[in-house]
Amino acid sequence: MSDNFMDEGFRRDESGWLGQHLRVFPTVGSTNHVLRERLKEENVPPGATIIALEQTQGRGRLGRSWWSPPGRGLYVSTLLYPPRLQHAGILSLLAAVALTDAVRRITNLTAGIKWPNDGIIQGKKYAGILVEAGTAPISWAIVGMGINVTGQVPGDIAHAITLEQAGAKKLTLELLWQALAHDLEARYESWLVEGNSGIIEAWRAYSVTLGQIVLAQGPFGQFTGRAEDVDEEGRLLIRHGSSLIPVSSGEVSVRAPDGSYAPSSGAG
Repeated sequence: MSDNFMDEGFRRDESGWLGQHLRVFPTVGSTNHVLRERLKEENVPPGATIIALEQTQGRGRLGRSWWSPPGRGLYVSTLLYPPRLQHAGILSLLAAVALTDAVRRITNLTAGIKWPNDGIIQGKKYAGILVEAGTAPISWAIVGMGINVTGQVPGDIAHAITLEQAGAKKLTLELLWQALAHDLEARYESWLVEGNSGIIEAWRAYSVTLGQIVLAQGPFGQFTGRAEDVDEEGRLLIRHGSSLIPVSSGEVSVRAPDGSYAPSSGAG
């Protein structure tokens, strides 16, 4: 049952548990933060969702800020209770797959995923995903998404794009949320039954990273190699000389035609 007067148009038009407990705000600092604070104060049902029409402190992976103009993007966080905390990594890939499912279905655009979970269209980023997890009171995960939907990304953010810029017609925030809620719920329920293999298979099919020369940077140091695959835990496998190195965190940048490296995450 929805519990905020601003939810008109965002209420799901079908049965399902994800997003049925919904709060919609005109502006927040961060939807992930709002949901984390709510989790500290009360029992929150699975699928509870916060949507904001503007974020003032939105952030992506590695702490980067997120372009969040009012009314132009979908800024959404959903609470899940995965069986174990270590599933947070695969949930990041699952969310990217579900978002790509939804965008492809309702826009007919060839959306893809840059490792691990950036939404990519026409070589530019339209969405970023941040999964946060904890164990109190039980294992939980918050899936946060920032999606550039309408309008024009400022020219000084050359690597980003909105779905409207990419050619989506008559797309609204409400329509995108309806599609995303359906596909995120479907992918999550399938994963609970089938395990990681279906998510990994779909992620591979949507990937724009596999087969590319990449630069990896993180606690392991820095190296270049070819992105060959992802394993069953969602780690990127990079071929470096005769070694196949699994990467689960850090920065992975894809080499552009001019020899430079485009980062895997940043302000959208």
